Amino acid sequence: MPESSYVLAPACVFRPGPDATVVALVGRRAFSLAPRVFQTLAAFACPRTIAAAHATLAEFGSPAELAATVAGLVAEGLLVDERTPAVAPAAWPTSLVEALDPAALARKDDIAAQLAAGRAVVIRDALRRDLAERVGAALDAAVRWRAVEAFGSSPHYRHHVLDEADPAGPTIAASRALFGAAASRELAAALSGRDCGGPLELGATRYVAGDFAAPHADHKLARAVAFVWHLARDWDAASGGQFVWGPSGAQVVPSFNTLIVFNVAAETVHAVTPVSPYARGKRLSVTGWWSHGAATDEAPEPAGFARWGVGAASYGAQPLALDAARGLLAL
Repeated sequence: MPESSYVLAPACVFRPGPDATVVALVGRRAFSLAPRVFQTLAAFACPRTIAAAHATLAEFGSPAELAATVAGLVAEGLLVDERTPAVAPAAWPTSLVEALDPAALARKDDIAAQLAAGRAVVIRDALRRDLAERVGAALDAAVRWRAVEAFGSSPHYRHHVLDEADPAGPTIAASRALFGAAASRELAAALSGRDCGGPLELGATRYVAGDFAAPHADHKLARAVAFVWHLARDWDAASGGQFVWGPSGAQVVPSFNTLIVFNVAAETVHAVTPVSPYARGKRLSVTGWWSHGAATDEAPEPAGFARWGVGAASYGAQPLALDAARGLLAL
């Protein structure tokens, strides 16, 4: 019988970890890998037998020791025997009703009340983890980003959008179908109290050093409800790129699988602070709008606005934590 060949599990993705480690993610499980273990996995990026891999990993021990390491990695699902039928990734959800975290769906009434009051709702760990990992990994590997900018007009901005000829293009097309599904539009309409029957706008964005978005409201279009699905990993406030909510002055540091949703109106001014030239990591997101079924010059303003502070960054509804422990906030 021919010797088995092993290969990296197709659902396995990696991100940097602390202290020279690498974090491997398979489905909903995360593994912190020492450099030696990561190098062993990397040796099986293409199908190889243990004997063939040992030729480049001899310093890690004997073939028997390598075989024992491989057996452990197979048991954890990080490597697969090439002869074993591959397990297909979890099916792509048909709508946000399937994709959103059940805890967020259970708070629909709370979310609707805060959107009606003019707040932006921030949902941590918003979508299914396997879906976020799949989209995040595709954007992390993308290379065809195109700078778009506007200066001398309002609003001022500079950021990068994904050229959908990039290999990540089909993933974004699938995301567009997910957010644009009839059940997704119905959910957005129920939460926002808005007509969301018009065309969906959705694309992938990346903010690199110097990119920013000056305060703007997006209301002089047919846009009804805006969303930003953050997919940045290990991002911190020192890197810039915070989402700033003008009505309260609150700021949100991008974090992986965090969804921000708000009703579009003249009062819902928001911005993105400039990204630092010293930023590490990638500020990645999927951004879009559900629009009105009939074109309109201006969306109605949400109820509940009242000036409570001084200055341009302190008007509207005061920030409110709906349930910080469960990752649901209102700005």
